[in-house]
Amino acid sequence: MFVQFRGGEEVGAVNRDAPVRLAEITSLPVALSPVQAGRLLGLGRTTVYRLLREEAFPVPVQRVGRSWVIPTAGVLAYLGLNLPATSAATTDGCGCGARVNATEER
Repeated sequence: MFVQFRGGEEVGAVNRDAPVRLAEITSLPVALSPVQAGRLLGLGRTTVYRLLREEAFPVPVQRVGRSWVIPTAGVLAYLGLNLPATSAATTDGCGCGARVNATEER
């Protein structure tokens, strides 16, 4: 079990040995923390941060200030998984997941 601390306070615990379930994948946020992405990829915390420092992480990453942000879509594509369908992507036809402005004519 890995316990994540931010500002001296515990913000979450991740059991990196626990298998990732399909229900968990469909409820992932748009961007992941390095620890979350590492868990999906089967990598430990130390390895994840080493790969980030060496610019050798297997999926595209973004640096936001002093933090790393890993897009969920990149991790899922790397694993060969299809992106979960969203209601917006299936109803508006664009496939991007963005909502359509109701006042805008098509």
